[in-house]
Amino acid sequence: MSSDQSNSKEIHSIVKTMFFGEIHEEDAFPYPSLSDSQKEMAKEMIDAVDKFAQASINSEKLDREAKIPEDVLQGLAALGLCGLGVPEDFGGLGLDTTLYARVFSEVAGIDGAVATTLGAHQSIGFKALLNEGNEEQKKFWLPKLASGEVMAAFCLTEPGSGSDAYSIKTKAVKNSDGTYTITGQKLWITNAGMAGFYSVFAKTEHDDGAGKKVEKISCFIVEKEREGISFGEKEDKMGIRASETRAVYFDKVVIPATNMIGEPGKGFKIAMNVLNTGRLSLGSGSVGGMKSILKLATAQAKTRKQFDDYICNYGLIQDKLTSMAANIYASESIVYMTTGKMTQGMSDFSMESAVCKIYCSERLWDTINQALQIAAGNGYMREYPYERIMRDTRINLIFEGTNEILRIFTALSGIKEPSDSLKELGRIADVSKALQDPIKSVGILSGFAKKRIGKMIGSKTLTKVHPSLETHSSHFSSMLNDFSIAVENTIMKLGKNIIGNELVQMRIANMVIELYVMLSVLSRTTSILNNAEISTSDKDYVSGLTEIICRDARQNFTRNYKRLSSSYDRLVPKVSAHVVERDGYGLDITNF
Repeated sequence: MSSDQSNSKEIHSIVKTMFFGEIHEEDAFPYPSLSDSQKEMAKEMIDAVDKFAQASINSEKLDREAKIPEDVLQGLAALGLCGLGVPEDFGGLGLDTTLYARVFSEVAGIDGAVATTLGAHQSIGFKALLNEGNEEQKKFWLPKLASGEVMAAFCLTEPGSGSDAYSIKTKAVKNSDGTYTITGQKLWITNAGMAGFYSVFAKTEHDDGAGKKVEKISCFIVEKEREGISFGEKEDKMGIRASETRAVYFDKVVIPATNMIGEPGKGFKIAMNVLNTGRLSLGSGSVGGMKSILKLATAQAKTRKQFDDYICNYGLIQDKLTSMAANIYASESIVYMTTGKMTQGMSDFSMESAVCKIYCSERLWDTINQALQIAAGNGYMREYPYERIMRDTRINLIFEGTNEILRIFTALSGIKEPSDSLKELGRIADVSKALQDPIKSVGILSGFAKKRIGKMIGSKTLTKVHPSLETHSSHFSSMLNDFSIAVENTIMKLGKNIIGNELVQMRIANMVIELYVMLSVLSRTTSILNNAEISTSDKDYVSGLTEIICRDARQNFTRNYKRLSSSYDRLVPKVSAHVVERDGYGLDITNF
């Protein structure tokens, strides 16, 4: 980042503070930007990637043959694409998070299977080593990984533990000589057969301090040459077919203690930190995919004639083109808000990365759906790229934590701290205990009441937003207040029972997603409108996109807010029970 973005003070998690009804404006404004030298580097990298792709990557062939040729992999490695974020001292390009995201976005816009292979290698495959490895481990492995000499795979998922990572069964038993013996299996591992380096997560036994043995997760480096490793057949997938996915089996694989990454028993946290950055790669990759899709759809709309006019002149097609452009601008805004703040020093970005993965992957799916509709019959034919892109993009809603699980994570992670705060104020389980001291409880509860009344009355609009965006700024502040009160109401109403109320969790997650989108877009557009070097045409374009995004965000927020207190969600389990009881729909026009 440019020197004027250096920030020694703490940068808060923007999404997390929203659960308190707060925003630290200095954390969200101005919108992060690249320095001139970084812009130049990004352009050079993107140009090199595009030239290589035009000459060497045939996506239709990759999909048909379900394999990435070795010369393509070597060419990608020669461009430095296997070590984008690896420090230069270890043979990588040393890109910061934002530049990494931008280059990865370009790759994903070219081919989903290629992006998946590269992402599985570095976004997650050896990320634990990069984050937590010791100096010896890094010196030995990173140059090989960054050059593409060795590819990496991330081994966490198992047959009985998809998004529930802690329930893994693979075990690493410590031997008397200090080595570990790993036994278990991993499922759906990208790069499994081609990798030489595996980040393997396994249960290890630990003393709980009270004389009992407990199991925790630890992280290990496992080399392909180790005796006892075998692989399943390559999976025949719906999309991203050229990327390799297999099961990996560990049959009493012995590794030295020096192969442990990080501290014993800290593997779960290591895995979650890896997935946080991996989800950002999925977000930036989705942006790249959307850009390519919109380019295809625009070309179709400009050249296809119906009723003696180009279809881009018809309102229903214009609506789709506008919606797709808004999808991209909104997604791009949250991705680079997050990466920018990470570069500036925001250490807690787990919720931001989850929001980026959810929102961007869903907007990507919406974008290819609309593009295929514009292509009409052509879109359904294998002669054209739409159906392949549709197959490739669907996995993004599942990869690295399904969007359903990530919504639960976002809601419960966000609720936790307000819940702890309210508990201290005597509003949940400890209310009777607090009231045992009448003098003390009056002060606590009156303080809470003042804070709550302040939220209900509302707060001032964001002060750093461009004057032309003040209406949306006011709406944002009102929505943020409503959200905070809704969170408090939910905590007080459900208490610990919030854990089992997934529909409530979904509503809360959906609301905070819209808030983060709206804030990021307002910040980015403000920076654009304040920049005298940007053309009037570009400013008019982004102003229109911002208007559409903010209006849609407000409508989506309001719908979820109202359903929190309506009877709508109470109907869902009732109707679902009928479906389950009938093994499906269970009704027919001949029945009644």
